[in-house]
Order: sequence, then C-alpha cells, then structure tokens
Amino acid sequence: MKVYRLDPTAPGDPSWQYSIEKDSVWTCAASPNDARKLVAEKAKAAVAGATAPRSPWLDAAVTSCACEPSMSHIRAGTVVRADGSIVGE
Repeated sequence: MKVYRLDPTAPGDPSWQYSIEKDSVWTCAASPNDARKLVAEKAKAAVAGATAPRSPWLDAAVTSCACEPSMSHIRAGTVVRADGSIVGE
C-alpha cells in the first residue's frame, strides 16, 4: 500500500458540488484508482435531486493523484486533510 495525495486542479468544475472536501487530501491505497475511489466515497456530498453524481475525485480532468513517498503514517482506508483530521469522522 502507498500513500497518495489528491489535489483539485479545476476547482470551478460543477462536479465539486458532489464533494464535501474541496482541498488536498491524502489516503493509503493499493493503487491510484483505489485511492480515487476511497476519497470519492468518504467525501461524497448528498445533493437533493441528484441521481448518481460523478465525484470530482474520480475525474483526472479535475483532480490529480500522485504517490506521496515521504508519508507513511496514514492508515489504510482513511482520508486525511492537510490539518491531520480524518474525513468522515
């Protein structure tokens, strides 16, 4: 498992209405795709009237996802904000 950093690259994209997180986050996952899926699940926002919205965290056009080799303290299955707090807690 590796730690990945996900950063918004197109903060004005309409898909951000489907995420409670709008800033950089870190997660520990087996692959970049798994990291994107985990962040999308933990950061999903309930939007009235929306049917199966696409999370911006799944879209490489609006977020980057890069391995962060300098970090190793993040537990698998968690998504961590820059201030150290955990998304979803």
